[in-house]
Amino acid sequence: MKTLPTPDRCKLSGTALKLIACTTMLIDHIGASCIETQCALSAYSSVGLARFDLVLRLIGRLAFPIFCFLLTEGFAHTHDVKKYAGRMLLFALVSEVPFDWAFFGKPFYWGHQNVYWTLLWGILAMSCLARYQSRKAGAGPKNSVAAAACGLGAAGCAMAAEYMNTDYGAIGVLLIILLWLLRESRRKQCIAGGVLFSFELTAPLAFVLIWRYSGQRGRCPKWAQWAFYLFYPVHLAVLGMVTNWVIR
Repeated sequence: MKTLPTPDRCKLSGTALKLIACTTMLIDHIGASCIETQCALSAYSSVGLARFDLVLRLIGRLAFPIFCFLLTEGFAHTHDVKKYAGRMLLFALVSEVPFDWAFFGKPFYWGHQNVYWTLLWGILAMSCLARYQSRKAGAGPKNSVAAAACGLGAAGCAMAAEYMNTDYGAIGVLLIILLWLLRESRRKQCIAGGVLFSFELTAPLAFVLIWRYSGQRGRCPKWAQWAFYLFYPVHLAVLGMVTNWVIR
């Protein structure tokens, strides 16, 4: 992918974007778990808490688009798509109980699934599109059939995410697909992503940060890579303890 020229002081590495995404996600989840639980239990202060929660949630809207962008970058540079998808599946399973506990107050809640499932379906959708791109050989009936099959496969992944009621569902997978298809143009990625997620007031601001991406991974040793994966279930487990053992 071509990296758009920006002043050195304004560039953000992949690691910097991950840190921003994790921080804004934590802020969002504090609101969604702890503050909203407190609002439900404390009517006399619910107005003030609700306003505070709104601020936290607006900040948190930046996280998901950044994670989706980094997912497409990771997919483009991975040497083993199966292992990449396998890691997402592993952490989707590991995160489900902390997710349910933090947001629904119970260890198992089948009505909503965590964001790792959305990212997993996004990887599978990109795999369908990448398979066609690697095999296409000009126009013709066979090529058209292959394009249709891969397109249907990607659409099926979005539908599966919606059916499972994962975080952001089909529109989340659609964002991943758009970012993948437009990966040769950062400008198009940012415009399309900003328009698609304009239904969330502050989410388009995430693409201002993505615009500043340097195209470099940045310093991220192996332990840090696993720490980023683990941050999601670990912080949810902590929020679950606070919400269910302290607030309730």
